[in-house]
Amino acid sequence: MPETFFILFAGGVMLAAAVSDPKQVTLHWLRLCGIIALAVGGLSLFFLLRRSDPTPQLTTVITTATLAAVLGQLAFVQIGWRRLQRVFSLVAFVCAVFVGMTDLRTTNSHDIWRAGVFPFASAIGIAGMTGLALMDMLLGHAYLTASKMTMQPFRRLNLLLAGMIVWRMLFAVGAALVVQKMQPIYMLWGLYGLYILTRWLVGLLVPAVFVLMAHDCINRRSTQSATGILYVAGVLIFIGEIMATYLVRATGMPF
Repeated sequence: MPETFFILFAGGVMLAAAVSDPKQVTLHWLRLCGIIALAVGGLSLFFLLRRSDPTPQLTTVITTATLAAVLGQLAFVQIGWRRLQRVFSLVAFVCAVFVGMTDLRTTNSHDIWRAGVFPFASAIGIAGMTGLALMDMLLGHAYLTASKMTMQPFRRLNLLLAGMIVWRMLFAVGAALVVQKMQPIYMLWGLYGLYILTRWLVGLLVPAVFVLMAHDCINRRSTQSATGILYVAGVLIFIGEIMATYLVRATGMPF
């Protein structure tokens, strides 16, 4: 499981770099995106190579391609080619989601939803939530030294994080309850009830409130307050998404 979470985390960081207007954020922040993604992606490759079960060769290849794309993003940030680094960021995100979807897939299921749609939606959600939460908070820190940066990139990244929370709620709560009603899993609540409630409350509901509070602070141009709120929200989001990674692999549900 660590390799799955780490590669999706790296992809989410690259998503933050891809969706932000490269002309409105600093090169230091874009460089930080690349450094964090490279470090986390390297951890994923480390755990992947230490797996006890056989690792599909395609997974190793795509993981390596993700790291190569991150290196490309870092290289072009160093020389100030902002648009091209955005392309490499997007490529890294797509590759990371592909790897995550493959790892989260329930291989013994012939259901197209459990074998394809749910793992894909969960991979995008885990990547987006973790990466956007961290880089949104770190972008708030950037305002301490980048006084010329407008509020637009901070506002955009925070709105994207809010949209990702809605995306996660649709699948992790709505779709999961529908699937459990139509195709119930035996002893789901008895075995995983505490994990599910923690995932919903700690990983989704409370962070949603904090993100809304941060949005209000951003509109008031209170970047330090927004950064502090996003720090707490980010910790809760990480707890929720780690829970979600475990639950998706254990149940095949889109948590």
